[in-house]
Amino acid sequence: MPERSMRDVYFVLFRHKRKIILFFLAVVTAVAVFTWLSPEIYQSEAKLLIRMGRESVTLDPTATTGQVVANVTQQRENEVKSELEILNSRDLIEKVVDAIGPDAFLKTPEEINGKHAGPDRHTGGGIGQMPDDLLAAVKESLAGLFNRLSNRDRAILAVTKSLGIEALKNSDIITISFEAKDRKLAQETIRQLIAFYLDKHINVHNTPGSYEFFTEETDQLRDSLNKTEASLKDLKNRTGIASLDDQRHILLTRIGDLQKELEATESNLATSKAKVLALEKTLARLPKNLVLQQTTGTTNQGADLMRSKFYELQLKEQDLLSRYTEESRVVKEIRRQIAEAKAVLDKEEPTHTQVTRGLNEAYKKVELDLLAERANASSLQARANSLRGQLASSQGEMKTMNDSELNFTEAQREAAVQETTYKKSFERLEQARIDHALEMMKISNISIVQPPSYPVKPIRPRKALNLALGLFLGIIGGIGLAFTSEYVDHSFKRPEDIEEKLKLSVLAAIPAMKLDPATNGTDEQRKEGT
Repeated sequence: MPERSMRDVYFVLFRHKRKIILFFLAVVTAVAVFTWLSPEIYQSEAKLLIRMGRESVTLDPTATTGQVVANVTQQRENEVKSELEILNSRDLIEKVVDAIGPDAFLKTPEEINGKHAGPDRHTGGGIGQMPDDLLAAVKESLAGLFNRLSNRDRAILAVTKSLGIEALKNSDIITISFEAKDRKLAQETIRQLIAFYLDKHINVHNTPGSYEFFTEETDQLRDSLNKTEASLKDLKNRTGIASLDDQRHILLTRIGDLQKELEATESNLATSKAKVLALEKTLARLPKNLVLQQTTGTTNQGADLMRSKFYELQLKEQDLLSRYTEESRVVKEIRRQIAEAKAVLDKEEPTHTQVTRGLNEAYKKVELDLLAERANASSLQARANSLRGQLASSQGEMKTMNDSELNFTEAQREAAVQETTYKKSFERLEQARIDHALEMMKISNISIVQPPSYPVKPIRPRKALNLALGLFLGIIGGIGLAFTSEYVDHSFKRPEDIEEKLKLSVLAAIPAMKLDPATNGTDEQRKEGT
């Protein structure tokens, strides 16, 4: 295949210059006419912020326990999607259409105001007549498609199509945009939509009748609690028990102390009785009077001292027996000493020549000890009897408490359960009251970050961009049309074509010439020869 040069490109462009120019003019004209006839579209935009508010924790009076239904753990993304569904609901759009009127969305501002968009659009003749006729024909042809829809339904469809609602990525912001042929209409539509949305948002997240329900429930629980507390008060007055646990603790402590004290007293009483018995036995063995002096012969003072020592050892033996057993080491030791003292005493001379008799001091001392110990035993016996009476009384109180424990515990448990239920119900009532007040004041977790904007410039048509695109398409399309025409045309235009395709040398060429119309010819003929 022969190489192509710029000369060949210029030849194609020059040969099809008329087609290029006509195509360029047609495209530019069509784009300009379309841009000029297209209505101006304005876009208003608003932004809403979804905060963490009371809607995240709602009260459900239909639950059996009146429990709080928490939505805090719900992902914020799901919450934003829920709000998007509410904004896109049909009833909101219907309310907006009903508030503004269907004609505002179906007719142009000029038709509503009774004016024309320009001097040439509705006047007879000229360029403006053709678009109006064309639009009328299109409207008539499409009328059959909408004849079953009312103006309200058509307006709802138009608003749905022009309304844009989306959530910004990784944020709690929702953007709302609306396109309309009128600036005020675009702004007013979004304003009405936001107003109806805020009302619906509050109604959707509010539980109808929750405040009245919790008010009635709290009153019933309060009455029931008062009755239970009155019954518990009567039971306390009858039994004399203020607090079952505290009273039981006091009684158990008292009984324990009495038992310990009684055991100690009885032990001391037994010891005292044993000591009294030992003193009585000792006193029975001791003589009341003793020989104090014997004048016949030498007085045996050693025997007297040994005898006194012997008596002291016997008293000590009795004292030890009151505290120890007979098999204990100290008792055996004192008996050994007594036996030795007795053996020594037996060796002494039992009589004297002169005898002086007097009161036995040991007997006197034992007698005094016996009297004191008997008094102590009597005191311990009286104390033991008193402790037994107190112990029996405390045990009687414990028995009475045990007999009343079931009724007392049931009454306390019922009062505690009702009090807890009443507190929870009161808290829910307070929350419901706050929710009711917030609902009445139209307070929610939706904040308007950006109110509906008033569009200054139309977003469509973009005249400069359309004309630039028209110029670009006209030039590129014209050049493409030229090369396409050249590709489908298989006739010979230049001598080089003959040499290339037929492989023949060109001997001569006859240039194109114009013939005289008066002669036998057309207005313009071109001939080429080989």
